[in-house]
Amino acid sequence: MIFDSTQFNLMKTGFMGMKVFDKKFVFSVIIILTVIGACVKNTSTPVVTSGSSIAAIVKGSANLALLDSAMSKAGLLATLDSTNPLSVAGPFTLFAPLNIAFSNIGFTDSTIYKDSVGYLRRLIKYHLIAGNGLYYSTFLQGIDYPVASASPGDTLYLTVGGGAIYVNGNYVTQNDVTASNGVIQVLNGVLIPPAGDIFTVLSNDTTLTYLSAAIAQASKGTYNLTALLSNGIYTMFAPTNAAFRLTPDSTLGIIQTAAPDTLARLLATHILNGRVFSSDFTSTDTLYSYSYSDSLFVSTTFGLTVQSKGDSTAAAIGPANILATNGIIHKVSQVLFPY
Repeated sequence: MIFDSTQFNLMKTGFMGMKVFDKKFVFSVIIILTVIGACVKNTSTPVVTSGSSIAAIVKGSANLALLDSAMSKAGLLATLDSTNPLSVAGPFTLFAPLNIAFSNIGFTDSTIYKDSVGYLRRLIKYHLIAGNGLYYSTFLQGIDYPVASASPGDTLYLTVGGGAIYVNGNYVTQNDVTASNGVIQVLNGVLIPPAGDIFTVLSNDTTLTYLSAAIAQASKGTYNLTALLSNGIYTMFAPTNAAFRLTPDSTLGIIQTAAPDTLARLLATHILNGRVFSSDFTSTDTLYSYSYSDSLFVSTTFGLTVQSKGDSTAAAIGPANILATNGIIHKVSQVLFPY
Protein backbone atom coordinates (compact mmCIF):
# COMPACT_ATOMS: atom_id res chain seq x y z
CA MET A 1 0.00 0.00 0.00
CA ILE A 2 1.33 3.48 -0.91
CA PHE A 3 1.40 5.87 2.02
CA ASP A 4 -1.00 8.78 1.84
CA SER A 5 0.55 11.62 3.80
CA THR A 6 -2.81 13.34 4.26
CA GLN A 7 -3.81 10.62 6.70
CA PHE A 8 -0.98 11.41 9.06
CA ASN A 9 -1.24 15.20 9.51
CA LEU A 10 2.30 15.37 8.10
CA MET A 11 3.79 14.72 11.56
CA LYS A 12 3.32 18.26 12.88
CA THR A 13 4.60 16.84 16.14
CA GLY A 14 7.69 14.75 15.96
CA PHE A 15 8.58 11.30 17.19
CA MET A 16 6.84 10.50 20.50
CA GLY A 17 5.30 13.99 20.74
CA MET A 18 8.53 15.89 20.11
CA LYS A 19 8.22 18.93 17.87
CA VAL A 20 10.25 18.23 14.76
CA PHE A 21 11.80 21.68 14.70
CA ASP A 22 12.14 21.94 18.49
CA LYS A 23 14.55 19.04 18.90
CA LYS A 24 16.93 19.62 21.79
CA PHE A 25 19.94 18.06 20.16
CA VAL A 26 21.98 19.19 17.18
CA PHE A 27 24.72 17.20 15.53
CA SER A 28 27.65 19.58 15.72
CA VAL A 29 29.92 17.06 14.10
CA ILE A 30 29.19 14.83 11.12
CA ILE A 31 31.47 11.88 10.59
CA ILE A 32 33.32 13.07 7.52
CA LEU A 33 35.67 10.14 7.15
CA THR A 34 33.06 7.38 7.25
CA VAL A 35 34.38 4.16 5.80
CA ILE A 36 32.38 4.17 2.59
CA GLY A 37 34.46 2.17 0.17
CA ALA A 38 32.37 3.02 -2.87
CA CYS A 39 33.29 6.69 -2.59
CA VAL A 40 37.08 6.25 -2.55
CA LYS A 41 38.93 5.73 -5.80
CA ASN A 42 42.48 4.43 -5.86
CA THR A 43 44.63 5.87 -8.60
CA SER A 44 47.96 4.79 -7.14
CA THR A 45 50.42 2.25 -8.50
CA PRO A 46 48.80 -1.16 -9.14
CA VAL A 47 49.03 -3.38 -6.07
CA VAL A 48 48.54 -6.69 -7.89
CA THR A 49 50.51 -7.85 -10.93
CA SER A 50 49.51 -10.28 -13.65
CA GLY A 51 50.89 -13.78 -13.51
CA SER A 52 50.03 -17.41 -14.16
CA SER A 53 46.87 -18.70 -12.51
CA ILE A 54 44.43 -16.73 -10.35
CA ALA A 55 45.56 -18.77 -7.36
CA ALA A 56 49.22 -18.00 -7.99
CA ILE A 57 48.53 -14.26 -8.28
CA VAL A 58 46.57 -14.25 -5.01
CA LYS A 59 49.30 -16.22 -3.19
CA GLY A 60 52.02 -13.96 -4.56
CA SER A 61 50.34 -10.65 -3.67
CA ALA A 62 51.06 -9.27 -0.19
CA ASN A 63 48.02 -6.99 -0.53
CA LEU A 64 45.77 -10.06 -0.89
CA ALA A 65 47.14 -12.03 2.08
CA LEU A 66 43.82 -12.23 3.93
CA LEU A 67 42.03 -13.32 0.75
CA ASP A 68 44.73 -15.99 0.40
CA SER A 69 44.00 -17.18 3.94
CA ALA A 70 40.26 -17.32 3.35
CA MET A 71 40.61 -19.12 0.01
CA SER A 72 43.07 -21.60 1.50
CA LYS A 73 40.78 -22.58 4.36
CA ALA A 74 37.80 -22.72 2.00
CA GLY A 75 39.72 -25.14 -0.21
CA LEU A 76 39.32 -22.94 -3.28
CA LEU A 77 42.95 -22.12 -4.11
CA ALA A 78 43.39 -25.52 -5.72
CA THR A 79 40.23 -24.93 -7.76
CA LEU A 80 41.71 -21.73 -9.22
CA ASP A 81 45.25 -23.08 -9.73
CA SER A 82 45.50 -24.09 -13.38
CA THR A 83 48.62 -26.17 -12.65
CA ASN A 84 46.81 -28.29 -10.07
CA PRO A 85 45.07 -31.50 -11.21
CA LEU A 86 42.17 -30.58 -8.89
CA SER A 87 41.61 -27.26 -10.64
CA VAL A 88 38.40 -26.45 -12.50
CA ALA A 89 38.57 -25.20 -16.06
CA GLY A 90 38.03 -21.45 -16.34
CA PRO A 91 37.88 -18.79 -17.27
CA PHE A 92 36.92 -17.07 -14.01
CA THR A 93 36.49 -13.51 -12.83
CA LEU A 94 37.58 -13.00 -9.23
CA PHE A 95 36.68 -9.84 -7.34
CA ALA A 96 39.61 -9.74 -4.92
CA PRO A 97 39.24 -7.66 -1.72
CA LEU A 98 42.39 -6.00 -0.46
CA ASN A 99 43.66 -6.70 3.05
CA ILE A 100 42.30 -3.38 4.27
CA ALA A 101 38.85 -4.29 2.99
CA PHE A 102 38.86 -7.38 5.20
CA SER A 103 40.34 -5.46 8.12
CA ASN A 104 37.65 -2.78 7.91
CA ILE A 105 34.97 -5.35 8.73
CA GLY A 106 36.97 -7.16 11.40
CA PHE A 107 38.38 -10.05 9.35
CA THR A 108 41.84 -11.17 10.42
CA ASP A 109 43.78 -14.41 10.06
CA SER A 110 42.50 -15.29 13.52
CA THR A 111 38.82 -14.78 12.68
CA ILE A 112 39.22 -16.55 9.35
CA TYR A 113 40.73 -19.51 11.21
CA LYS A 114 37.63 -19.66 13.42
CA ASP A 115 35.11 -19.37 10.56
CA SER A 116 33.54 -22.52 9.20
CA VAL A 117 34.65 -23.90 5.85
CA GLY A 118 31.06 -23.76 4.62
CA TYR A 119 30.75 -20.05 5.42
CA LEU A 120 34.08 -19.20 3.80
CA ARG A 121 33.27 -21.21 0.67
CA ARG A 122 30.04 -19.27 0.20
CA LEU A 123 31.82 -15.98 0.90
CA ILE A 124 34.64 -16.60 -1.58
CA LYS A 125 32.34 -18.03 -4.25
CA TYR A 126 30.27 -14.86 -3.94
CA HIS A 127 33.35 -12.99 -5.21
CA LEU A 128 33.67 -15.31 -8.20
CA ILE A 129 32.04 -15.47 -11.62
CA ALA A 130 32.54 -18.86 -13.25
CA GLY A 131 32.75 -19.42 -16.99
CA ASN A 132 33.68 -15.87 -17.94
CA GLY A 133 36.91 -13.92 -17.69
CA LEU A 134 35.34 -10.48 -17.70
CA TYR A 135 37.50 -7.45 -18.47
CA TYR A 136 36.28 -3.86 -18.17
CA SER A 137 35.69 -3.73 -21.92
CA THR A 138 33.55 -6.89 -21.83
CA PHE A 139 31.31 -5.97 -18.88
CA LEU A 140 27.84 -4.82 -19.74
CA GLN A 141 27.70 -1.05 -19.25
CA GLY A 142 24.91 0.01 -16.92
CA ILE A 143 23.72 0.60 -13.37
CA ASP A 144 23.19 -2.19 -10.84
CA TYR A 145 22.65 -4.96 -13.34
CA PRO A 146 22.52 -8.46 -11.85
CA VAL A 147 25.16 -11.13 -12.48
CA ALA A 148 25.04 -14.67 -11.09
CA SER A 149 27.98 -15.45 -8.80
CA ALA A 150 29.55 -18.88 -8.37
CA SER A 151 27.68 -19.13 -5.05
CA PRO A 152 24.35 -20.75 -6.00
CA GLY A 153 21.44 -18.37 -5.67
CA ASP A 154 23.60 -15.36 -4.72
CA THR A 155 23.55 -12.42 -7.15
CA LEU A 156 26.09 -9.65 -7.66
CA TYR A 157 25.02 -6.15 -8.77
CA LEU A 158 27.43 -4.36 -11.08
CA THR A 159 27.61 -0.73 -12.16
CA VAL A 160 30.02 -0.18 -15.04
CA GLY A 161 30.78 2.99 -16.95
CA GLY A 162 33.16 5.92 -17.26
CA GLY A 163 36.14 3.66 -16.67
CA ALA A 164 34.84 2.51 -13.28
CA ILE A 165 33.44 -0.77 -11.98
CA TYR A 166 31.35 -1.04 -8.80
CA VAL A 167 30.19 -4.32 -7.32
CA ASN A 168 27.40 -4.09 -4.74
CA GLY A 169 28.46 -0.45 -4.34
CA ASN A 170 32.15 -1.33 -3.78
CA TYR A 171 34.77 0.20 -6.05
CA VAL A 172 37.20 -1.82 -8.17
CA THR A 173 40.48 -0.07 -7.43
CA GLN A 174 42.50 -1.96 -10.03
CA ASN A 175 40.90 -3.71 -12.94
CA ASP A 176 41.87 -6.31 -15.51
CA VAL A 177 44.71 -8.20 -13.79
CA THR A 178 45.28 -10.97 -16.32
CA ALA A 179 45.68 -14.60 -15.30
CA SER A 180 46.05 -17.77 -17.34
CA ASN A 181 42.60 -18.95 -16.24
CA GLY A 182 40.75 -15.66 -16.09
CA VAL A 183 41.03 -12.16 -14.67
CA ILE A 184 41.16 -10.48 -11.26
CA GLN A 185 39.36 -7.25 -10.41
CA VAL A 186 40.84 -5.79 -7.19
CA LEU A 187 38.15 -4.58 -4.80
CA ASN A 188 38.15 -2.11 -1.89
CA GLY A 189 35.31 -3.88 -0.06
CA VAL A 190 34.30 -7.39 0.93
CA LEU A 191 31.13 -8.72 -0.71
CA ILE A 192 28.87 -10.24 1.94
CA PRO A 193 26.12 -12.55 0.64
CA PRO A 194 22.62 -11.55 1.78
CA ALA A 195 21.46 -13.08 5.06
CA GLY A 196 17.75 -12.79 4.27
CA ASP A 197 15.20 -10.12 3.38
CA ILE A 198 15.47 -6.58 4.70
CA PHE A 199 13.29 -7.19 7.74
CA THR A 200 15.21 -10.35 8.64
CA VAL A 201 18.59 -8.62 8.32
CA LEU A 202 17.40 -5.71 10.48
CA SER A 203 15.95 -8.07 13.10
CA ASN A 204 19.21 -10.02 13.41
CA ASP A 205 21.42 -6.93 13.84
CA THR A 206 21.96 -6.08 17.51
CA THR A 207 22.74 -2.45 16.63
CA LEU A 208 19.25 -2.02 15.14
CA THR A 209 16.95 -3.34 17.88
CA TYR A 210 15.15 0.00 18.31
CA LEU A 211 14.40 0.12 14.59
CA SER A 212 13.18 -3.48 14.57
CA ALA A 213 10.88 -2.70 17.51
CA ALA A 214 9.53 0.37 15.70
CA ILE A 215 8.81 -1.65 12.54
CA ALA A 216 7.02 -4.33 14.56
CA GLN A 217 4.89 -1.73 16.37
CA ALA A 218 4.12 0.18 13.17
CA SER A 219 2.93 -3.05 11.54
CA LYS A 220 0.07 -3.32 14.06
CA GLY A 221 -1.72 -0.45 12.36
CA THR A 222 -2.90 0.34 8.84
CA TYR A 223 0.42 -0.40 7.18
CA ASN A 224 2.23 -3.69 7.58
CA LEU A 225 5.88 -2.64 7.30
CA THR A 226 7.06 -6.11 8.29
CA ALA A 227 5.40 -7.53 5.18
CA LEU A 228 6.56 -4.59 3.06
CA LEU A 229 10.21 -5.05 3.99
CA SER A 230 10.01 -8.80 3.50
CA ASN A 231 8.89 -8.48 -0.13
CA GLY A 232 9.44 -6.20 -3.10
CA ILE A 233 12.67 -4.29 -3.73
CA TYR A 234 13.54 -1.43 -1.37
CA THR A 235 16.43 0.53 0.10
CA MET A 236 16.30 1.48 3.77
CA PHE A 237 18.21 4.12 5.69
CA ALA A 238 18.42 2.34 9.04
CA PRO A 239 18.90 4.47 12.19
CA THR A 240 21.07 2.65 14.69
CA ASN A 241 20.21 2.27 18.37
CA ALA A 242 22.58 5.19 19.06
CA ALA A 243 20.63 7.29 16.54
CA PHE A 244 17.35 6.58 18.33
CA ARG A 245 18.89 7.39 21.71
CA LEU A 246 19.79 10.86 20.42
CA THR A 247 16.07 11.48 19.98
CA PRO A 248 14.12 12.50 23.12
CA ASP A 249 11.50 10.03 24.38
CA SER A 250 12.73 7.15 22.26
CA THR A 251 13.14 4.33 24.74
CA LEU A 252 12.18 0.83 23.70
CA GLY A 253 9.19 0.99 26.04
CA ILE A 254 7.85 4.14 24.41
CA ILE A 255 8.46 2.79 20.91
CA GLN A 256 6.61 -0.42 21.70
CA THR A 257 3.51 1.51 22.82
CA ALA A 258 3.54 4.27 20.21
CA ALA A 259 0.67 4.89 17.78
CA PRO A 260 1.36 2.44 14.93
CA ASP A 261 0.35 4.76 12.09
CA THR A 262 2.49 7.59 13.46
CA LEU A 263 5.48 5.26 13.55
CA ALA A 264 4.69 4.04 10.04
CA ARG A 265 4.69 7.62 8.76
CA LEU A 266 8.06 8.24 10.39
CA LEU A 267 9.62 5.02 9.11
CA ALA A 268 8.33 5.55 5.57
CA THR A 269 10.69 8.53 5.35
CA HIS A 270 13.59 6.07 5.60
CA ILE A 271 12.49 3.80 2.73
CA LEU A 272 13.25 4.22 -0.98
CA ASN A 273 11.75 2.27 -3.83
CA GLY A 274 14.26 0.06 -5.61
CA ARG A 275 17.82 -1.05 -4.94
CA VAL A 276 20.06 2.01 -4.44
CA PHE A 277 23.74 1.47 -3.62
CA SER A 278 26.00 4.22 -2.33
CA SER A 279 27.75 4.20 -5.69
CA ASP A 280 24.47 5.36 -7.27
CA PHE A 281 24.51 8.60 -5.27
CA THR A 282 25.87 11.77 -6.83
CA SER A 283 27.38 14.75 -5.01
CA THR A 284 23.99 16.43 -4.52
CA ASP A 285 21.13 13.97 -4.98
CA THR A 286 17.49 14.53 -4.11
CA LEU A 287 15.72 11.23 -3.48
CA TYR A 288 12.06 10.61 -2.73
CA SER A 289 10.93 8.31 0.02
CA TYR A 290 8.51 5.43 -0.33
CA SER A 291 5.65 7.67 0.81
CA TYR A 292 6.36 10.04 -2.11
CA SER A 293 5.91 12.98 0.24
CA ASP A 294 9.41 13.32 1.67
CA SER A 295 12.55 14.60 0.00
CA LEU A 296 15.89 13.21 1.11
CA PHE A 297 19.06 15.09 0.25
CA VAL A 298 22.17 12.98 -0.20
CA SER A 299 25.66 14.44 -0.40
CA THR A 300 29.01 12.83 -1.15
CA THR A 301 30.99 16.07 -0.79
CA PHE A 302 32.33 15.54 2.75
CA GLY A 303 31.73 11.88 3.40
CA LEU A 304 28.38 10.30 2.66
CA THR A 305 25.40 11.98 4.33
CA VAL A 306 21.61 12.11 4.05
CA GLN A 307 19.22 14.76 5.33
CA SER A 308 15.44 14.95 5.33
CA LYS A 309 13.36 18.13 5.18
CA GLY A 310 12.34 17.57 8.78
CA ASP A 311 15.89 17.85 10.11
CA SER A 312 18.31 20.74 10.44
CA THR A 313 21.40 18.53 10.27
CA ALA A 314 22.53 15.69 8.02
CA ALA A 315 23.01 12.11 9.14
CA ALA A 316 26.23 10.25 8.39
CA ILE A 317 25.74 7.08 6.36
CA GLY A 318 27.74 4.01 7.26
CA PRO A 319 28.20 1.17 7.06
CA ALA A 320 26.55 1.30 3.65
CA ASN A 321 25.53 -1.29 1.06
CA ILE A 322 24.38 -4.06 3.40
CA LEU A 323 22.79 -6.45 0.95
CA ALA A 324 19.47 -8.19 1.56
CA THR A 325 17.68 -10.54 -0.79
CA ASN A 326 15.16 -7.82 -1.58
CA GLY A 327 17.20 -4.65 -1.36
CA ILE A 328 19.83 -2.59 0.44
CA ILE A 329 20.36 -1.27 3.95
CA HIS A 330 22.42 1.83 4.76
CA LYS A 331 22.90 2.53 8.47
CA VAL A 332 22.49 6.19 9.46
CA SER A 333 23.53 8.17 12.53
CA GLN A 334 20.22 9.90 13.24
CA VAL A 335 16.50 9.37 12.75
CA LEU A 336 15.15 11.05 9.60
CA PHE A 337 12.02 13.07 10.32
CA PRO A 338 9.22 13.86 7.85
CA TYR A 339 8.68 17.49 6.91
